[in-house]
Amino acid sequence: AYLIQYPHGCVEQTTSSVFPQLFLNDLFDLSTNKSQQVEQNIKDGIERLGHFQRPNGGMSYWIGEANPNDWGTSYAGHFMLEAEKKGYVLPFSFKSNWVRYQKEAARNWRAQSGRYSGDLNQAYRLYTLALSGNADLGAMNRLREYDELSNPAKWRLAAAYALIGQKQASEALANTATI
Repeated sequence: AYLIQYPHGCVEQTTSSVFPQLFLNDLFDLSTNKSQQVEQNIKDGIERLGHFQRPNGGMSYWIGEANPNDWGTSYAGHFMLEAEKKGYVLPFSFKSNWVRYQKEAARNWRAQSGRYSGDLNQAYRLYTLALSGNADLGAMNRLREYDELSNPAKWRLAAAYALIGQKQASEALANTATI
């Protein structure tokens, strides 16, 4: 009941509201009414998320903001990819613009020393590109060579390598990560 509500808020809240609803019918025997409500929520969420996309393909944190948000772009894009796999229709040109933005951001990413290097954002971006069938192997290899790669980024990057069939690279990276 908590999940079955109209999506609202920022890109992260909207995505968090509808993402799990994609899988409710896989986990539970929902009534016809609940199932229809979930389907409508997902369609509404997809439409709403389309309003966060900027002309460059990135997604702002709030509707109308000019600057894209790295995490929100990857997270909402991840949801949209999964929704498309489940047969939902995405807004016109959403995916191609999103892929273009993700590729450009992946190429332009530079590691920064210190507590927050942004490596997890880059790893998530690379994972979603791999999930979309548009992996950037060069950017993946550059991130893998980063000396200060965080543990969560290692796991996300290992998953990206696994998605594109690079089993050896995936396992090598996972072997350097802790659980």
